[in-house]
Amino acid sequence: MRRLIVGVAVLVMAAAGIVLYGANGATEPVRTAPAGCSIARPLPAGTTTQQIVSGGHTRTYLLHVPPGYDGNSRAPVVMMFHGLGGDPQTVVDATDLDERADADGTILVVPLGRGEPAEWKFRKPAGDPGSDLTFVNDLVRHVQQTGCTDPSRLFAAGFSNGSALTLALACDGTTKFAAYAAVSGPFYEARCDDAPPASIIYFHGMSDTTVPFGGAETVIGKLPPVNDTMSKWATRGRCPSADAFTTADDSVHHFAWRSCKGGTDVDIYAVVGGVHGWPGGGPMSPGRTSQTEDSPVDATSLLWNFFQRHPARTVPAGG
Repeated sequence: MRRLIVGVAVLVMAAAGIVLYGANGATEPVRTAPAGCSIARPLPAGTTTQQIVSGGHTRTYLLHVPPGYDGNSRAPVVMMFHGLGGDPQTVVDATDLDERADADGTILVVPLGRGEPAEWKFRKPAGDPGSDLTFVNDLVRHVQQTGCTDPSRLFAAGFSNGSALTLALACDGTTKFAAYAAVSGPFYEARCDDAPPASIIYFHGMSDTTVPFGGAETVIGKLPPVNDTMSKWATRGRCPSADAFTTADDSVHHFAWRSCKGGTDVDIYAVVGGVHGWPGGGPMSPGRTSQTEDSPVDATSLLWNFFQRHPARTVPAGG
């Protein structure tokens, strides 16, 4: 059974004193429905395996279309990236993202990395033929051209190697995602200093030995300490210290920055005693068992709610 962070309110430490905020630390924006597509764009119902050609390579992705999709109303899109050695179906089974997508009328896209084991090349910017940021850009363009999607509600999520890719996408900014959710894979480089504003929610187990919380050399290269990384994202987002808050108990430390540049937010959930895995989810790789299923944090629910609160402020015109 998944469990949510428990708490009716959180204490916000501000320069003027201590202020009480609601449980999620933010209010949900009022949205008007975007105009529908001028020409219907039907998609296959349910979960199917699709392919595109990107960079001269045939790439595979899992496409999950919610039952309420009609091809005329613009649907949100969540793109999810597996970890090293993972695969799309295992990730969907572990996270229950398809159930959330069905409930909210969201299209779920889960691509497969390259190689054996399957991995993501995230250190080179979009435009480099060896970078998976280029592939993601191609895939987003393909999904937006073939489906009736809402460009203001395009979101990226990832685990481990896929988490690093997700944050690299935020750093690059070529593909216009509205918000990002990353689990167990920190990433920040000097070139991220010039990245556009980004809303980011991040999760990491403090006892993770695969990708240590304090940073280390890993199987996908050197990864930085979590606290340093997310502080840099907050600094880059020009997040005011007066709108930062921390809540902590014996199981979870929640750090949040509000009112950042462009109306963005940054959140971190550090799970005390948590290991490498999806908090509240099943095994993220085939043949593995989950040690995070009984986590006090439900990453799927928290990131989904975060996405709902963070549509893009300005988007390109859709067809």
